[in-house]
Amino acid sequence: MVNIRQATTEDISAIRRVATMAWHDTYQNILAASTIVQFLAAAYSDERLEKRLESSLFLVAEADGQVVGFTNLINGTELYLSAIYVIPGFQRQNIGGRLIDEGLKICSDYNELFVEVATDNQIACQFYHKYGFELVREYEENLFGEMVTTGLLKKSLK
Repeated sequence: MVNIRQATTEDISAIRRVATMAWHDTYQNILAASTIVQFLAAAYSDERLEKRLESSLFLVAEADGQVVGFTNLINGTELYLSAIYVIPGFQRQNIGGRLIDEGLKICSDYNELFVEVATDNQIACQFYHKYGFELVREYEENLFGEMVTTGLLKKSLK
């Protein structure tokens, strides 16, 4: 059984492990290995994760006491899905969908949810479209020296 709960600072190493496993699995054929390593070091350092835990909604999914996935929602003027990852062995079990649903229960005052995704990440694009996200626009962005086509997606909530 998978349990979803608020993340704590004690989860930082487990969150980093999930992000590392998911990023290498997902992006190994999309991005250069050096780009993946640089991104993970920047986005999932202890300091960065502590700030994210303090300033935004961060949920983890646990199975048998082990963190197997997480989501991070930034709730400001707009609601933004900053990250959602599930380790490969637990994907396609609706854990990602449950993480989003739980986050939306907590952040229920918003009319829309936004997320950015690399358009070459077909699995993520299919996941988001399955959950009702629609493409708003595409643009090129520089990710540690590598150009990536990114799609901004929006899900209407009301």
